[in-house]
Amino acid sequence: MSETDETPEAPGRLRRALPHSRRGRLLLISALVLAVAGTGLGTWAADTWPWPKDRYCWGAWEEDSGPGFLGDEAFGDHDDDGSRTDRETAPTRERPTGSCEVAIDSDYKSRYDGDEVSVDQRVSVEYGPAPKAAEARLSMVQDRFLGGDMVPLPDGLPGTVNGRGGLLVLPKSCDTDDGRPTVVTLEATGRYSSGPSYTRNDPPDLGGTREAAVLLVAAANRGMAATGCAPDEPLRISSPVYDLPGNSEFVFSASDDVCGVRGLRLGTEDVEEQIGAVTRDLQTCSVRGDRDDVPYLDLAMVAQPRLAAVFNGIVGERPVARGWRGTGVIGEKHALVRADCAGRPVTVLMGVSADPDHLAAFANAAAARLGCAPIAPKGAAR
Repeated sequence: MSETDETPEAPGRLRRALPHSRRGRLLLISALVLAVAGTGLGTWAADTWPWPKDRYCWGAWEEDSGPGFLGDEAFGDHDDDGSRTDRETAPTRERPTGSCEVAIDSDYKSRYDGDEVSVDQRVSVEYGPAPKAAEARLSMVQDRFLGGDMVPLPDGLPGTVNGRGGLLVLPKSCDTDDGRPTVVTLEATGRYSSGPSYTRNDPPDLGGTREAAVLLVAAANRGMAATGCAPDEPLRISSPVYDLPGNSEFVFSASDDVCGVRGLRLGTEDVEEQIGAVTRDLQTCSVRGDRDDVPYLDLAMVAQPRLAAVFNGIVGERPVARGWRGTGVIGEKHALVRADCAGRPVTVLMGVSADPDHLAAFANAAAARLGCAPIAPKGAAR
């Protein structure tokens, strides 16, 4: 979404290269105090300690402000062996795209078995318009931010969030000249390695789903202010976050329905389903292999206007097939259809599977739940 550029480092980057653990920082400060006192400037030193806290992501986040990755707890018991660094390209009026990344790195020897341990974690934000190409847009939005473990942002904000990140669609004032919405995304990723062969996913601690939403909105407000498209009042998170209706569940029989949709079957029993949000504006579900986490099916219904606007221009101009309402397309990796439902346009999306029967079963189930006519013709899901 954002382009990589080689702009010079922003002022203050030297300060961010200094130790980020309290112990390391206190040792450094003590040494500097002694040095400053030796020059007769002890009063100046007393008036300026402690140093101001670091800020990240265009100034949106402050060190020690709550989430674990911004505090010393990011390093566990090995704070002297860790570092927190950042790099960023701020969006501007002339170039309304940007990115920022906070990196947590630790390397130490395990006190239990002596193995070399490496922790590599990243919290990344991207700001910019939705991609032009349909497949790139669906890969970014549906594959990353419409899974069964994503929930709607609270307070009517158009987007989704979970404990590892989220997506927010900005107001229309931030749209591009060709009508594409500008979006802000947040993602936490990481890897823990111990010894020569053990590796696991280990994303940094964002503090939970609600805190992830707060981080996302804070970055969005900074980006909008920098590009000149901010609303009169900044966006805020004040309400509780939607709770998932349940945990993931195993599918015990190949003839069992998945995603709570009658007639939606995958013909395999080695899968696990996660039913996500079920609201008037959003419905999601994901099916994965119960042992290897291989994706089998992703489904989503989006009726929230600004979130659905992300798919404007890529829903086609013709029905998916004869007898279907609305317009849509079915590709190798993604399918989507948009149709009027109870006075609102509803977008139904499918990922991984290319089977139109799966799309038909889910689309008609979503339409029935919303109280409107079927989207797929009778018998299409058989």
